[in-house]
Amino acid sequence: MVDYRKKVQSLVKKYKTRDPYTIATGERIEIKYKYLSPSSPEGIFKKVLRQKYIVINMTRIISASHLNMVLAHELGHAKMHASNKTFFLHDHTFYDRGRFEIEANKFAAELLIDENKVDKLYLQNLSIEQLACSYGVSIELIKYKFTFN
Repeated sequence: MVDYRKKVQSLVKKYKTRDPYTIATGERIEIKYKYLSPSSPEGIFKKVLRQKYIVINMTRIISASHLNMVLAHELGHAKMHASNKTFFLHDHTFYDRGRFEIEANKFAAELLIDENKVDKLYLQNLSIEQLACSYGVSIELIKYKFTFN
């Protein structure tokens, strides 16, 4: 299993930010914003001839914070699942993709939620919903970060 925490720490240290857009562009990952079918995923990561791409399905994006979460999730795929072996498993086998999605969610949670910037005692008195609102992320990412699930 890939150590997503170390990957995130390394990227945050290198770019001095937790902004997924800044990190992705710094890593030379092309970001495309397209209006695709509402039934298409919110985001897609692909690697074509060594070039990494993140495609954001703007049809499904409802807010700036939602866009940030999708971009962070796809950046997780780009940094942890970009090997040819991973793409072969994904495209040509019945390998359970759920593990990759969970890892990308954990990566996104680690990147977007910097718990060091908030007083730990303050965090203890907030509901999951309040935490999500204060960080501008989904309840799902709060659960991944603080392991409520």
